[in-house]
Amino acid sequence: MAYHSTAGTAQNSRDLMTILRQYLTDTVGWTLHDSQNDASPYFVVTATGESGKEDIYLYVSDDNNANRLGVRAYHYWNQASHQGTKPAYNSSYTYIRTSDGTPFLYWIFADLDHWFLVTKLGATYYGQYSGLISRFWSGEVAVAQSTLDTGTEVVAQVDDANHFEIGKPYLIRDNVDIERVEVTAIDTASTPHTVTLANVSRSFVVGSKIGEDPAPLIVGSNDSPSRFYATNRFDGYSGNSSHQGECKAADGGLAGSSNHDKRYGLTVMYPWLTAHTSQGYNELRGQLIEVYSVGSTNLDSEDVIQQGTETFRVFNLSSAGFCAVRE
Repeated sequence: MAYHSTAGTAQNSRDLMTILRQYLTDTVGWTLHDSQNDASPYFVVTATGESGKEDIYLYVSDDNNANRLGVRAYHYWNQASHQGTKPAYNSSYTYIRTSDGTPFLYWIFADLDHWFLVTKLGATYYGQYSGLISRFWSGEVAVAQSTLDTGTEVVAQVDDANHFEIGKPYLIRDNVDIERVEVTAIDTASTPHTVTLANVSRSFVVGSKIGEDPAPLIVGSNDSPSRFYATNRFDGYSGNSSHQGECKAADGGLAGSSNHDKRYGLTVMYPWLTAHTSQGYNELRGQLIEVYSVGSTNLDSEDVIQQGTETFRVFNLSSAGFCAVRE
């Protein structure tokens, strides 16, 4: 796993933007997909994830709003037209808190799936999470070997149909669209394999991916872990701020009673669960990667917890409270 972390001091918003871009591309292994340095500079980084099968596009901009860097997630970004498809963001929430006039401390934790960035402004720590979540559904995908036209009982040629079950719904996506489809037949004896889809309302190109949850990509608020916005839900895409969700720690309110426990002096770290909370779209989808809730007893911000051979940096985050992030 290509997991990395770093810390330092940024002089202002633009400086942190440069630091984040260079760290993601030079150290972590993301690809700089697009950037512009005009009056409202931005950059777009992309990665195929730790699995090598993902489609991740994250956008960071110095959008002339004071003391912040805007962050968005995209279904896809076209570097030739400098435009993206099916974004996820809410300008009022999805940004990194910074300072334009005073140097500030930062911490970056990242792999090829996500980043978690912490800034310290005055005495307050702010988190911002962007990227994939650790999904509860399968990330396996079949890749279309032919184009798919609209219609009913559409036969799709795929590289591997062993991932599918008849009667089960899946998501199909390419760089333009994403929609929910139901598999009605599977043929693993043919070359290539085929799956039959009950109804396809959009056309999809060769290379489209079909799977249970092929793109659980989110962009978090400026006080992560808290609210987030996803590039899709179980049934596809409807708008940049339509796929809202919430992060909640799986501690049942008992984090303070388990840190440190009196039997062995251990600190229990609880995952941050992610769920879509809008009525009609409720779904427990996964959890944040390497971000955990901990009790506040015996801990201060910037402390380090040793768990086996790994270490975790502690922050008392605005809104989220005490969290431990893997270094």
